[in-house]
Amino acid sequence: MASKQSQKLHSITLTGGNIKRLEKECELLNIRGLVTLYEEVRLKKISTHGYSTFHSHVAADILKNTGTCVIKDHCKVKEIVSAGNLKIKNGQISRIKSSGKLTIEQILQLEQFDSIGFVQAKEIHSKHFHLKLSGKSKIERLIADEICVKKDRASLSLIKKKLTCKYIKGRNLQLSYTDAEIVEGDVVVVGNNCEIQTLYYKEKYTISPNAKVHQIIRRSEKE
Repeated sequence: MASKQSQKLHSITLTGGNIKRLEKECELLNIRGLVTLYEEVRLKKISTHGYSTFHSHVAADILKNTGTCVIKDHCKVKEIVSAGNLKIKNGQISRIKSSGKLTIEQILQLEQFDSIGFVQAKEIHSKHFHLKLSGKSKIERLIADEICVKKDRASLSLIKKKLTCKYIKGRNLQLSYTDAEIVEGDVVVVGNNCEIQTLYYKEKYTISPNAKVHQIIRRSEKE
């Protein structure tokens, strides 16, 4: 393991090893190799460019990932920017911006979700959810006030771009390239290449000629 410490910035750079304890003064953690951390970390910023694994709770203002990062416990981060492979067990995040692969093993709660790429998740709760599909994605339960799902036109056209869900719920939904068992919303726009088994709506809905909805049920305002 090699480390460099700056007293002015209270930063540590790790290039490899199994780390059981960081110095208490550390505020900025830079990971540039294969690093495993075992203790709980509370930092202002984490920057990981290699292969990092966190075994305990992670708290930070900012997490930037351009490599492979795995968080095996709960994380509480204000902002995550990931251009690599990020895997989280569960967490509370103010905003996440992902342009690679994102995996959520349990439940992710956040304010703003923006992703261009691949998402695999058990459950996501967000105020605003925006996903541009670069390939096959799967979210078992997606709950958000505003939801927009569409394909990313910049990625390779030969790759199948589709989101598969069991349950989607929100106020204003704009869905395309989405397969779902149940979709529930106030205002729902079902766009191209969608297949929905049951659609529940309160105010209004529209369905593209290139989409399939097998059952449509109107909810009362009291429900």
